Amino acid sequence: MNPFRTFRIDYVFFFSFAGFVAVLITIMMIVSYRFSAAEQADSTSMYQQAVLQQLNKQLTDHMSAVEQTSLAVSINSPLVNYVTMNGDYYARKTARDELNRDYLAPMLNSSRSMFSFQIYMNDPLQVDPNANIQYLPLASASRESWYPAVDKSDFVWIGQREVGSPQGKQQVISFIRKITTLDGVNRGILIINVRVKFLQQILTEDNSSASRLLLDSGGRMIMHTRIAPPPGEINAILERVDGDTGQAHQVLAAAGSLPEKSMLTVWSRTSPGSWMLVELTPWKDITSGSVRLAWTMAVVGAAAILLSLFFTMFLSRNFTRPIRKLVQLMQAFNPEKRGQPLPTEYRNEFGSLFSGYRKLTERIETLYQSLEQQYKAQREAEIKALQAMINPHFLYNTLDQLNWMALEAGQEKISQVLELMGQMFRIGLSGGESMITLQEELLHVDCFLKIQQFKWGEELEWHIDCPEELRHLMIPKLTLQPFVENAVMHGFHGRRQGRIHLICMEEDRGIRIWIRDDGIGLREDWKTRKRHPTGGYGIRNVKERIQVYFGPPFGVSLRNRTDAPGSEAEIYWPKVNQPRDQKGGGIHVDHRYRG
Repeated sequence: MNPFRTFRIDYVFFFSFAGFVAVLITIMMIVSYRFSAAEQADSTSMYQQAVLQQLNKQLTDHMSAVEQTSLAVSINSPLVNYVTMNGDYYARKTARDELNRDYLAPMLNSSRSMFSFQIYMNDPLQVDPNANIQYLPLASASRESWYPAVDKSDFVWIGQREVGSPQGKQQVISFIRKITTLDGVNRGILIINVRVKFLQQILTEDNSSASRLLLDSGGRMIMHTRIAPPPGEINAILERVDGDTGQAHQVLAAAGSLPEKSMLTVWSRTSPGSWMLVELTPWKDITSGSVRLAWTMAVVGAAAILLSLFFTMFLSRNFTRPIRKLVQLMQAFNPEKRGQPLPTEYRNEFGSLFSGYRKLTERIETLYQSLEQQYKAQREAEIKALQAMINPHFLYNTLDQLNWMALEAGQEKISQVLELMGQMFRIGLSGGESMITLQEELLHVDCFLKIQQFKWGEELEWHIDCPEELRHLMIPKLTLQPFVENAVMHGFHGRRQGRIHLICMEEDRGIRIWIRDDGIGLREDWKTRKRHPTGGYGIRNVKERIQVYFGPPFGVSLRNRTDAPGSEAEIYWPKVNQPRDQKGGGIHVDHRYRG
């Protein structure tokens, strides 16, 4: 559906322009958000990768130191001798105290990262789970969650856990190494616990609010700063990891401790197979600036839409006002009544429209006046021509004298004929009127048939079927008699009897009359046959008068009957229920009766 063909032009302009601006602003918002979000994500990831690489080097240095310390301790002679020592209680206690005082305790005191030692061995002298240096039975190690990892390798890092201390439970990550003698026999397990707080201080020294994870080479989480994702989400993160450094936009399951699904993931490791730092930043934090930019554009766009709406309304109204004015003038145009004056202040295309319409209306008014004069002259000429066929005054006076002479001579039939002819001429005269009542027209037909009956006798029959409520309506005079005369003179030519049936019927728009006879009917070439110069004037005169008076769809039609022998004339004219024009034949017919 084309809106320019259906709706008002100002509405089409208004909503089209507003919709265009709204769509344009929306597209700009989406494009700016996507590009700015991608740009912010790239810049943020580059910065985070640089920070992670620096942090990774610091962590590697500290953890490498822990690993080197564990190696030195595990092969240290005092520790190996103590773990493998057999003897009395006093000698073993003395060796343990010397090991703690001279070797292990100084290591703990001199290190910022190491928190405690745990040594699993056979038959420890004393088990204190809250000491900084703990000696634990080797048999209990198999019940720990980390034991399967240690059982398969000589050393391993294990993730964040709690250990006892004199200050209570502490969060640590641990490096575990087996204590093996020179002959390859496993004598115990050494665990160095590293303070989680110390490592977290390293990872958060830039005051970042993102979540950072420390993963070992196998992808197991060693520690975290803010949020600890569940193992399933860590596996999902590792599926996107490609290379030593990189970034990815991931949608993770909102499970565990993750508050958001959409995350920017950045990772970094110093070398293949080494530690890996992963930083998780909620995507909404990355794109918060883009969202603010998009909302700012939305506010600016809304203001632009409002301004454009006012501008469009002003423009469309000024554009359509002259068109609406022209349409109103066209709808109210009446050639018989002077309408409102046309605007003259326009000098553009609208001025050309008004000027053209002004010329058109002037031409229409001129043509209408010309047609009115032509119709009036034609009606007067036809009426005068019809009346000129017979001089009613002269004939009426002459018939009146002949009627008295017939009565004095005793000729009653001649007197009756003359009396009927007098009635006919009196109706034909009608005081100079062109319209008479249907009752008078039917009386005129009845007088004519009664005159013809003096010749035909009882062999001529007629029947007039007209409701009383229609007889007061007006009809052009001498409309029916020519058709009745045509039926008698031509339809019954060469015959001794005939029958005529005249039927009147009311319809929505007018009156319809049928004049049917049972004569010889119309010839096949009656429409194309050349008429005699002096014949057929009556019927042709009736057709032309109805056409002049009323116009289509009113008129006269002739045809042969289909239900019986003979012909049928059909006359159709509008219902005219007004007094006769006293000025001599004029009659006004409403425009709705002119088709």
